[in-house]
Amino acid sequence: MKGAAWRLRTRMTSGLVVMVPVVVTLFVLRVLLGFTAGILLPVIDPAVEDWPILLRLGLSLAMLFALVYVLGEVATNLLGRRVLQFGEGILLKVPFVKVVYAAAKQVVAAFQGQRSKAFKSVVFIEFPRPGMRAVAFVTGTLKKPDGSVWNTVFVPTTPNPTTGFLQIVPREEVVATDFSVEEGVKMIMSLGVLVPERMTVLPD
Repeated sequence: MKGAAWRLRTRMTSGLVVMVPVVVTLFVLRVLLGFTAGILLPVIDPAVEDWPILLRLGLSLAMLFALVYVLGEVATNLLGRRVLQFGEGILLKVPFVKVVYAAAKQVVAAFQGQRSKAFKSVVFIEFPRPGMRAVAFVTGTLKKPDGSVWNTVFVPTTPNPTTGFLQIVPREEVVATDFSVEEGVKMIMSLGVLVPERMTVLPD
């Protein structure tokens, strides 16, 4: 019976490790697909209104991939980068839009690996209540007029680390770790299943 319970637990854990990245990827694709179809399909809808639903979905997917590819080509071209920088400069001058755009760009940059500086380190903080600890990313440091130093930290949700909570914590209450940002993200997205190899996972 014990062997069956162990087998069930290990298989469920392995299944989650496979499923979570797929679910997150599908969610992102769904959002992007809806965005692309919402803009382009109304323009060409009269020409494809008689198409079967699967063909219409395929067209939406093709437009999404084409848009992503074109943006990639533009972003890797010198002239294209200048055009993007010009457009970005316009967005950053719009009062509300600049806040949303800048925050979204920093979040995306934060999950591009260790080269990103948006997340400075992985730490543990007391959250969501005393006695509990949460994995968090340090995003900045503040110094109050009284001389005390505080850290701004982002506590991501799991398995989707692009949403979470902003906390401002006294530096002395932040527990430092030697995790890399990439290791912290993997730990969160895997629901704690994937931990750095130098740590030991104890059996239940």
